[in-house]
Amino acid sequence: MKDSFIHKLREIILRNLENEKFGVLDLADEIGLSRSQTLRKTKIATGRSVNQLIREIRLEEACKFINRENLTASEIAYKVGFSSPSYFNKCFLDQFGLTPGEYKKKIEGGELPDSIDLEPRVKWWRQKPIAAAVLILIIILGGYISVVIPNNEYAHEKASIAVLPFLFLSEDHDKEYLADGITEAITFELYKNSAIRVISRGSAMIYKREKKLYPQIARELNVDLLLEGSVIYGGDSMRVVVQLINPFPEEDHVWANAYDQDHSNILQLISHVSNEIAREISTIIGQPLKEVSNPEVDPEAYDLYLRGRHLWNTQKIRYASLSKALDYLNQAIEKAPDFAPAYVTLAETYLSINTLIGDNEEKLSNRENAQSAINRALQIDPNLAEAYITGGNLAGKFDWDWSKMKSLAEKGLELEPNNSNAHLSLSNYYVVKGDYENAINEALKAQNLDPVNPITGCLLAERYYIAGNYEKSINEYKEVLELNPDYGFAWNGIGFAYYQAGEREEARRSWLQLQHIMGNEAMIDCYTTDTFENCLNFWLQGAQKNAPRYCSNPVVIASVYMLLDNDSGATEYLDIAFDYKNEDLPVMLTYPDFAPLYPNPEFQELAQKIGVVIPE
Repeated sequence: MKDSFIHKLREIILRNLENEKFGVLDLADEIGLSRSQTLRKTKIATGRSVNQLIREIRLEEACKFINRENLTASEIAYKVGFSSPSYFNKCFLDQFGLTPGEYKKKIEGGELPDSIDLEPRVKWWRQKPIAAAVLILIIILGGYISVVIPNNEYAHEKASIAVLPFLFLSEDHDKEYLADGITEAITFELYKNSAIRVISRGSAMIYKREKKLYPQIARELNVDLLLEGSVIYGGDSMRVVVQLINPFPEEDHVWANAYDQDHSNILQLISHVSNEIAREISTIIGQPLKEVSNPEVDPEAYDLYLRGRHLWNTQKIRYASLSKALDYLNQAIEKAPDFAPAYVTLAETYLSINTLIGDNEEKLSNRENAQSAINRALQIDPNLAEAYITGGNLAGKFDWDWSKMKSLAEKGLELEPNNSNAHLSLSNYYVVKGDYENAINEALKAQNLDPVNPITGCLLAERYYIAGNYEKSINEYKEVLELNPDYGFAWNGIGFAYYQAGEREEARRSWLQLQHIMGNEAMIDCYTTDTFENCLNFWLQGAQKNAPRYCSNPVVIASVYMLLDNDSGATEYLDIAFDYKNEDLPVMLTYPDFAPLYPNPEFQELAQKIGVVIPE
């Protein structure tokens, strides 16, 4: 059985040999398993990760090409799925202890057989018999460690679940916020369980009104279980139907139930459904999950809260909608002054408004209101994870108190181990402290919980960009754009990554696409007819005038000045960003764009005031 599985893996990989993008999700899709099942079964069967196995098979086939065909190393690299010949040479050297050229010479000179064993540093053990015996022992032990032990380790890998957006099946679309609110509340309750991996709301909500089969959704989200439901509202009553689905190997409806509730008992309904789901999952994975109980809240206040939260979740780029959300939330608090979640959403709404306005006085007032709301939430409920995480963002972005940000995010994770936003906060902390490895690791943890959310994908790509790994940054942005071809932030980010990687034409194309999405005809015309430098200068003119369809963020303006080697212009706008306490300033100061300013004493002083560690 194991040999048959390995043979099937090998066949699929060889069939996709030239596809440089072929990876875990593609393999899982072709073999008919979820991502986690593919990873687990491959590790057990081969002792290797999927990526390691794909790379080794690519390199094995490269050896065959070297033996049988008169091709250059670059031509072979492309034939076996490496987009970069230099990276191919590095991997070949790491695997065999020889470069492709050295291997070819040794083959032609009769110093090596026609095939090469897939053991790293082959020439090392061929030359040293004693070392060879040690290596054989290591291989035997390694086989035990990588095959037998993973069999135990992966048997207890966390089960994973996504709560898909509940369908609203009533004609009164004004009440659709109820379905979204119930979906989110159940997701938050499941967040509290460290024994399972729970997909973030941001990724799950992407499937609202998507007509995809359950196995496809499960593969894309890399989960073992899906929870789906529907809400029917009529008069003052609701019927909620919930199903727990195991999509692999064949779709299996593990459990289903229907609940008839009075509209005034939504919180009790959420507790009841969450606890039943937890018990069903506990039975499946053999581990107990936490059960929850929600406080009693005035039904009208909770309805107002759901309305306000729905607007905050879905209308973050509309000032009028966010203002309406504030009205709902303040009304909810007036009716239920001890309902802590309403204060957290109130704070988050103030922060969202701040990203849309330029008035410094209003920004300051909003920050104070947000902090006051968070303080009140924690006073009411010291175990509310979202209050700590939002409070941490306030401390970092607006007070530049990075140690407080870190401690609050960590506290939030203790309470909700599945909260991806806490990992994003920690990633920001490590960025400003110059620890890019941990910044990337935290972003990867967030992506594991929020795998198809373009915001999370772009943040991970940005972390690679900050660390100077432009190839990985570009690849991450490409993955975001594959699912979200009109996501402007990804086109903007990939443009900078291409620019720093020296691929100026690709940068121009990316920013041209961004202008198409924004509908900026003047910039489209410029990128189509004029020089790249002239277009950057033309964009600066529009941005400095705060013209429509131009970004007026002073840090972004400063970074474009840096592309034009205008240090003084960049410094001027960085000072403006500092005066306005721009929330993007701390992280963006670490961008490679500003590397020429690192030796500048004024720049160093600015970074020190903010608490940002600049690379040496």
